[in-house]
Amino acid sequence: MSRSITVSGVTLDIEERGQGRPLLFLHPGEGLQPNRPWIDQLARTHRVIAPNHPGFGDSALPDWFGTVDDIAYLYLDLVQALRLENVLLVGACFGGWIAAEMAVRNTAALSGLVLSAPLGIKLGGVLDRDIADIHSMSRSAFMKKAWVDPARGEIDYTKLPDTELAGIARGRESLALFGWKPYMHNPRLRRWLHRIDIPTKLIWGDSDGIVSTAYGEGWRQEIPGATLEIIPNAGHYPHWEQPEAFAAAINAGA
Repeated sequence: MSRSITVSGVTLDIEERGQGRPLLFLHPGEGLQPNRPWIDQLARTHRVIAPNHPGFGDSALPDWFGTVDDIAYLYLDLVQALRLENVLLVGACFGGWIAAEMAVRNTAALSGLVLSAPLGIKLGGVLDRDIADIHSMSRSAFMKKAWVDPARGEIDYTKLPDTELAGIARGRESLALFGWKPYMHNPRLRRWLHRIDIPTKLIWGDSDGIVSTAYGEGWRQEIPGATLEIIPNAGHYPHWEQPEAFAAAINAGA
């Protein structure tokens, strides 16, 4: 089921499926995408609520809105507006960055956190690249870094309606807005990860060429009690490339 909801003056396009414990899924920079096998898997055991981020899909992007902090506060308001409790917060890639920003602020309605290959922190030195520069590489080069089998992530854009194509284009522009400078991270976030006080699981694909498993270990060390699970035969999007294994990792407990 798709629906729109206006929260704090921002209209969000939301995909919702399943029943049970609420699971708020925050999508990567690639967007929710037309094919969403991970939602079907997660919806077998949870009530999945998956908003399109502001500026992605049909979600609005007000002119006063422009940082990941804004999205984090908006989604905390969304949780409150939907009267959700005992929420499992799951964020992938760019969505993982947002989820972490939410969790360092307020976990009152959250009872678990899953970060799948999140962006958002700086671990190396000034000249070290923790996160691959996705804007400087060709689409084919990006797919080879992000996927074990790039063919599984290919989308035939010629078969998509104009509305979905427009949503994808908006999403790419919005990702650049939120993560351009500094590139895909908040220099202050790492220092506040110790505030996360709910069970946290990090999930990583074993062949991630966008952010390495060593980067994942850096995240694990910063969050009290966090665990790190590596999913075999997966790249940067284990939720997409290995949806069954991803869902099993989540159901095993965050």
